[in-house]
Amino acid sequence: MDPVRATDALLEVIEADRARQVEAIEQEARRTAAQLLGEARSAARARVRDALAIERRRLRDGLAATDAALATEVRLHDQRGFRALLDRTWERLPTVLAVRWADAAQRSQWVHHIVDSARAMLPAAPWTITHGPGWPPSEREQLAELLERLGIATTFVEQAGFGPGLEVRCHGNRVDGTASGLTADAGEVGARLLEYLAAGEAGARQRAGLAANEAGAPT
Repeated sequence: MDPVRATDALLEVIEADRARQVEAIEQEARRTAAQLLGEARSAARARVRDALAIERRRLRDGLAATDAALATEVRLHDQRGFRALLDRTWERLPTVLAVRWADAAQRSQWVHHIVDSARAMLPAAPWTITHGPGWPPSEREQLAELLERLGIATTFVEQAGFGPGLEVRCHGNRVDGTASGLTADAGEVGARLLEYLAAGEAGARQRAGLAANEAGAPT
């Protein structure tokens, strides 16, 4: 073979091999770069996820603390409101009871309630019923006739300054149906009043919510 042609052929072989090596190196570099880029992106996404998870936890903890603080404040506000309302109601209670006793229909209910309680607790022996001024004789006579039909003789004793209500005595036992007697147990009466006040407040809130919903509903 001509030495010149042999040299050219050898150079072509060398150039082709160099080109293959360069292409292989470039492909490996691209693959490595793509892998590194993918790993970097994955690491970045992981860091972002971790940061978001931490931030979400922080927000949840903050919201939970805020909700707890708000719930406590609402509870304390309700308690203070109920306490103030209870105090006002307790102050008005003697007047309310006096008004009830002064009304004939409500006085009748009061008397029959105390008589029913006395029948459940006292024997069917002579009763002494003490009361304050102003209880109409006609009502006392009707009560005496009712008790007589039940086998209970009755003596009425009017006592000045006795206040609303009546007291039933028999053989040393008594049923205190006076206003002061009915409110003597401040703890029980206060608890009952709180139940009524809380029920009334809950009903008022429910009615207010329904009214707000109706007002905001589209027509």
